[in-house]
Amino acid sequence: MKQLRIYLMLFGWLLLAPALIAAKPLASALVDTTAGVDTAKAKIGWWTIGAEVANNLSFFGRNTAQRFPYAAASFTYLHRTGLWASVTSYKLFDTESYVDETDISLGYSFKIRDLVETNISYSRFIFGENTPLVKAATSNVLSVKGALDWGILYTGLTTSYVFGNNQDVFTVLENSRFIPLNPLWNGKRVIGIDPKVTITAGTQHFYETHTTTRNGSGGSSEPGKGNVSGGIFDPATNKSGTTTTTSTETVSRFNVLNYDLKLPVVIYLGSFELEPAYRYSIPVNKIEGDESEAQSFYSFNISYTF
Repeated sequence: MKQLRIYLMLFGWLLLAPALIAAKPLASALVDTTAGVDTAKAKIGWWTIGAEVANNLSFFGRNTAQRFPYAAASFTYLHRTGLWASVTSYKLFDTESYVDETDISLGYSFKIRDLVETNISYSRFIFGENTPLVKAATSNVLSVKGALDWGILYTGLTTSYVFGNNQDVFTVLENSRFIPLNPLWNGKRVIGIDPKVTITAGTQHFYETHTTTRNGSGGSSEPGKGNVSGGIFDPATNKSGTTTTTSTETVSRFNVLNYDLKLPVVIYLGSFELEPAYRYSIPVNKIEGDESEAQSFYSFNISYTF
């Protein structure tokens, strides 16, 4: 008999995806600095202040029965060399803590032969004392992202290693294309939609329990099982002459976890960027105990760069 049950549902992981988004460097600003020597000399780096609100959290497509709407504030610095640093704090609604989590991130963004944009980052998570999130389970993440604009689509692939008390690996494949809507505001404002289709894969942890029944003569009652000593002199043997052995082991598998469709509207007003977004998430390959379900997410992000 085989039973599968979930190994751990970590609420702290639910904050990872928005944390990485908030901490990403201003790649467009970095590209602008390489356009001309004078521009690069005039601008050493960029500071960005951002704020975000959303109706719920998710971790690579996984969510819980209880919803966690939140507000977040971020502060990011990007040097013209591509080095960047970011601090992001989260406040879950209806909790006692003023701050439920603070993420500190460091990274480096660069290009490979003007074709592939690459970003390497490390983030450390610090949890509030009264937060409902599991604290020490996911305290660190290392991520590597490569992105290629090949005309029809903008394709990005991110691999993340999440570690703390537990270790996991996730990959996110994203395809998007920014579509400008120039007629709006008579072309005086930059506005567009940036639809994204995302496939997420990662490790899943669960227990496998095997129960094996063997007869008293030492033969196994299940094909493919090895023989063991038995009989009436074996204390583990019951009166009917059979022995039952149960073993449990931790199993980890790498599966596709989620499909996402996101539709952000991007609005540039001078140094301000506004992004209301709708996302529909479809979790797949759920294991026993996983309460994730397909649902809609709504968010609004505003940032100011100087």
